[in-house]
Amino acid sequence: MRLWRVVLLLNLALAVGVLMGWLAWGREVSRLERRLGESQRPVVIGAPQTWEVKGVVRALIPEIQVVVLTHEEIAGFMPAGMTMGFKVKDPKLLERAHVGDVVRFTLTGIPPDVQITALAALGRS
Repeated sequence: MRLWRVVLLLNLALAVGVLMGWLAWGREVSRLERRLGESQRPVVIGAPQTWEVKGVVRALIPEIQVVVLTHEEIAGFMPAGMTMGFKVKDPKLLERAHVGDVVRFTLTGIPPDVQITALAALGRS
């Protein structure tokens, strides 16, 4: 096969591959934009917010009134799958939870200064 035919076929294959990738990514971008628009609500800075969130208790630190949780997405505040500590408003809330419990909790405050104001165990993980 002549060299110019090989070069032509390689260029054609490269062009087809780039075109197909561009078309596939274009569909993915529009899907991601729709999903982002659906999941986000605006956060008003300086205004108290309240979120109902589900998570798993990873640790309890009663000395400083903190519960460490792996939580689902907190819309407009934090992405899903984060593990972090939250201060509880009432120390009695810590008595309701045990390490490994799946819980539903209410997070209230002005970001980033938020506290858990309610906590209910749903079961074990």
